[in-house]
Amino acid sequence: MTTAFTKISAIAVSLAGLISAPLSAFAQPITAPAHKGSQAQALLFTKDNNAVISAVDWLWVSERNGLMLQSIPSADKTSLPTAKTLVKGEFELLAFSDPYALTLDRRADRIRPIMIKQIEGKVATNVLPLLPMASFEINWICIQPRPQDGNIYAWFGGEDGYSEQWLLGDAGHFMPKKMRSQAIPVNSTSCAIDGDKLLVSEPEAGVWQFDASPFADNSAKLILAALNNDIAGMQVIDGKLLLSDKNGVLTLDQQAIANYDLGKVQGFSGYLSGTSTNKAIQFALYDDKTDQYLFSQAVLPIDRNQSNNEPSDNIIEIPAWVESDPSDRPGDTMDDPAIWVHPTEPEKSLVLGTNKRWGLLSFNMRGEQVQALPSGRINNVELRQQVMLGGKKRDIAVATLRDNDSLAFYEIDAQGKLSEYPNQATNMVDIYGMCLYQDADTLYVFANEKSGRIAQYRVDWQVNGPSIKLVRDIHTPSQVEGCVVDEAQHALFIGEEDKGIWRFNAKANGGTQGELIIKAEGDLVPDVEGISLYQGANIHGKKQDLLVVSSQGDNSYLLYQAQPPYAQLGKFRIGVNLNGMENGRETSIDGSSETDGLAVTHLSVGTGAWQQGMLVIQDGHNHLPDNNQSFKWLPWRSIIEKLSLN
Repeated sequence: MTTAFTKISAIAVSLAGLISAPLSAFAQPITAPAHKGSQAQALLFTKDNNAVISAVDWLWVSERNGLMLQSIPSADKTSLPTAKTLVKGEFELLAFSDPYALTLDRRADRIRPIMIKQIEGKVATNVLPLLPMASFEINWICIQPRPQDGNIYAWFGGEDGYSEQWLLGDAGHFMPKKMRSQAIPVNSTSCAIDGDKLLVSEPEAGVWQFDASPFADNSAKLILAALNNDIAGMQVIDGKLLLSDKNGVLTLDQQAIANYDLGKVQGFSGYLSGTSTNKAIQFALYDDKTDQYLFSQAVLPIDRNQSNNEPSDNIIEIPAWVESDPSDRPGDTMDDPAIWVHPTEPEKSLVLGTNKRWGLLSFNMRGEQVQALPSGRINNVELRQQVMLGGKKRDIAVATLRDNDSLAFYEIDAQGKLSEYPNQATNMVDIYGMCLYQDADTLYVFANEKSGRIAQYRVDWQVNGPSIKLVRDIHTPSQVEGCVVDEAQHALFIGEEDKGIWRFNAKANGGTQGELIIKAEGDLVPDVEGISLYQGANIHGKKQDLLVVSSQGDNSYLLYQAQPPYAQLGKFRIGVNLNGMENGRETSIDGSSETDGLAVTHLSVGTGAWQQGMLVIQDGHNHLPDNNQSFKWLPWRSIIEKLSLN
């Protein structure tokens, strides 16, 4: 039900204060024998989305009987018909999101997935293979459907401070794969899903919120402070967080809405029913003391001050196609890529990438590492092909080397093999980012430092290789890194990480005054990181050059016109691909997050979709499964098609 996955309103209250609040009217429950039960879930199918439901049946689990279907009569009755057994077993815990039910098979101590469908009005089941045994005892299960990518995910957690996120697949294809591990509070008792947020209850503190997107980091924040609470279950319904405690008290934001004075409640599940002007919550509780399921409803108080104008995070997600071999070590290691295009066989093109702990890497188009040069702590890299240096045309790559504030130079031969020249010293302090500029037959390097200083160096040739000479300095107010030059306009675009994108004259004799053309606000969320240029994009039938920018603050990428008015043409994220390629193997790959550097090319790098070029990005958090950092790339055509720009 869509209403169950909207953003929750801010909460910071104590449960002790909530249960003393006056109760709203609530219905007396009807009960069903549980036969050693534990948890129930409403059987809501996708066709019921975006609607307020009037009546629905329930699934519940039993350690004696298995997975049960409990019909709820439409007419008011004081008792329920006998539940029907759908799947025999010894089951505990339950989560359901069309079409998957997940339960803990106590005989195997593993998660048992069951596909449930409605065929001609009847419920049909398909028992799926058990998931691998977890390394911890599982105490709660939540399912997370993601309309952004059409996939369904699951979370399992326990009392020892461990949890896992799993990709189950899409509605038609069960393809379970472990996404990542997530540290959670010790003694956690229950979970809830709120869109791309995982909520976890902790008896000693309250409710914690974690980023549940498949490309997230592991940060957390306390959204409900409740010391020494008895939270037994929770769910987000109609944008509100509902909690049940061990005594059967239901609380909604700052007021209790029902109190059943039970013995030992486990779990809570509910859904919205009634009409848009007369909302009620249908819910189920399990009382371990009496071994009964209770089904009831409570009136949902109308918050006349509630605003429905909260921004929705509906950014388009475009699957990555290829993922590189990961870094050889953990931590923040990979940083910036560049693309070398093979002169005669585009499918043999390469992605260069920096490992900022020790050197430069190259990967083939299947993501396999081809070469590794231990140059030192290099940060950013860029290349130009067919540059006239030393009396011949060469493919030259340049990188910033932070070990001694110098520039590292490389030459790439026709087969893609890199060879390194002696480093060139600069007069910079804490050198950081860089980009290249070719003006006629002269190659320049724009290198920057964290102070905001940008130095322009001319590249010459001596007997043993390249040499550099400082020709001018320009400045921005604060730290910069990513930059790119549009050589047709002789325009340098550079990202001031907290402020936005500047434009300067790239010519060596150009002025030093820059213009802040795109501010870091709205869709462009600091830090402003990687910047690249796609030349001659066909946008609605019109050729134009585009800036591609990493909006690191919300894990997204933006397209801007490279000429005034610098209009924004699209925004997207890079998401999960169930049929991607990693390090030369066909497998599922995750999306990207906290991207530092990126690069694009308009030149063909292969056949089919790759003929219009590609985008490559650095991925700050590598999941599916957890691994060291890597690079990911996808064809440019998939971006244009997904954003409807063709």
